Amino acid sequence: MRYTKELVIGVTAIATIICFVWGFNFLKGKNVFTTKRDYYAFYEHVHGLQVGQPVTINGFKIGQVTEINFCGSTLGSLLVGFHISEPIDFSKDTKVEIYDMDIMGAKGLQLKPGVLKILASPGDTLIGDIQISLTEQVTKQFVPIKDGTERLMTVLDSTLKSITILTEKASLLVDANHESITSASGNFDTLSQTLNAQRKHFEDIVYNIKSFSEALAESDIEQTILQVDETMSSIDLVLKDVNSGRGSLGKFIKDGDFYIEMNESMTQLELLLKDMRKNPKRYVHFSLFGRKDSDSIRDSIK
Repeated sequence: MRYTKELVIGVTAIATIICFVWGFNFLKGKNVFTTKRDYYAFYEHVHGLQVGQPVTINGFKIGQVTEINFCGSTLGSLLVGFHISEPIDFSKDTKVEIYDMDIMGAKGLQLKPGVLKILASPGDTLIGDIQISLTEQVTKQFVPIKDGTERLMTVLDSTLKSITILTEKASLLVDANHESITSASGNFDTLSQTLNAQRKHFEDIVYNIKSFSEALAESDIEQTILQVDETMSSIDLVLKDVNSGRGSLGKFIKDGDFYIEMNESMTQLELLLKDMRKNPKRYVHFSLFGRKDSDSIRDSIK
């Protein structure tokens, strides 16, 4: 069978168009030869998600992102469309989450199955969600450190300023009191020279102190302490006798009658002395024929 030239050209053109359409849709993430189910989700921000990125569940690819468009003619929410090529059913409350596929920040979609028993149908709009990226997690971890570092730098800056001001004030003070400081330095030098000149006297004082210390160490301190202790014991016994009324001193302090008798005796002795000063001849005389009766003397005293 012989084909005409026109037929060959027509078949080739049709095959080329089919391959072009298939290749164009394949590059867009669509496979015209595979049964697919389309779903949608709304997002305020897609964070760099692009058409053709994979849709996974538990890390297994089940579809691709097919379109990303604004919802309506005005700027606002974004509608992301994707198709599922695997025969997998999931509930209507399943979340479609944008996540980081690698550390470079490439985005993809992953399904987080819900708990409802009502299954999602093709064309349904599911719940859109965004997973916190690794960069955002690191940023959240470093934000407190950053704040603390900034506060520390502020404190250090304030401290350095205070040190600078203090240094300037100290410099001004030194300049203002330069003569006084110079004079004080000279006085210190003079004092040092004087102390150096009197070094021999200080050595003698130290030697005397050392000699006194050695003499004190060689003395019989224990015997002295024992004698003091015995003396204190004797004094204690005397005080006990006095307190108990024993002995003359004890009776004098404790016994009222003894005190009265002593007082009367002292009074009589004082009268006797006065009479002896006034009439010494009554007590001191010489007689060749005898002496007066003692009763007369007693009568005169009374």
